Amino acid sequence: MTKIDDEKYRDIGKPWNATKIQNLILIGISLLFIVALGVKLLLNISRIDFVANPPSMFPDGQSTTTVKAIPYNTVGLPMKFRSIRVFYEITDGSDKVVVVSRDKNSITLRAKRETGDVVVRAHLAGDTIPYEIIVPILPQFALN
Repeated sequence: MTKIDDEKYRDIGKPWNATKIQNLILIGISLLFIVALGVKLLLNISRIDFVANPPSMFPDGQSTTTVKAIPYNTVGLPMKFRSIRVFYEITDGSDKVVVVSRDKNSITLRAKRETGDVVVRAHLAGDTIPYEIIVPILPQFALN
């Protein structure tokens, strides 16, 4: 190889190295964007469902139900590792139930010996509109 050929091949390698570094930088920025998008989709709460388990009670003085807030992310998966702060208030039927326990995101109620509906209002920390959960106290019937 002559000196002219060496200079020719050296010039060919320089633009390729610069392009390679630019591609690596663009791939790195793209990966950071994808990670940020994934974090936003998976770790942000998009909706909250309130579940009463069991959905109704009986007026026997021992029947209990637990109203719990379950947060969901943007993808629609429940976020079991995230806890939210909910303030519960019994607005209607407070004379029909006894509050057994309160937790950060749940409340457990025990029915007295009256039938009717119990309305539990849930206020989320930082939210302005409360949610209302209706838990019926149904009479027990004997089936023959």
